[in-house]
Amino acid sequence: MKVILIDPENQTVTVINIEKGNEAIYKAMDCTTFCCPIEYDNNDTLFADDEGLFKAQKGGVLMDNWEYPILGKILIIGCNPEIGSSIGVKSKVKFFTDQIRWVNEKEAEAYRARYN
Repeated sequence: MKVILIDPENQTVTVINIEKGNEAIYKAMDCTTFCCPIEYDNNDTLFADDEGLFKAQKGGVLMDNWEYPILGKILIIGCNPEIGSSIGVKSKVKFFTDQIRWVNEKEAEAYRARYN
């Protein structure tokens, strides 16, 4: 399944292929649990490390109109809302690269320290 990986440590936004299922998501994001705080108008969904604030991070991401960063890797995955199944992403990489502000390790740690 085609997804978009946003990697703040390497400051890259790329299309990758993963298998369907939670284990593939965990592996791609280097995490053990995730949350889906944002669903876009085209039903693509942002997957974030649900424990991103509880571990040291090399960086994070802020996007237009966000009040706080998401720390750790992010996946954008498509969703079929009629059956609730993950599908290939519809969004283009440019949609995200046009609005990303990378949060460096020092900023990520300062933000994380406020909540730990």
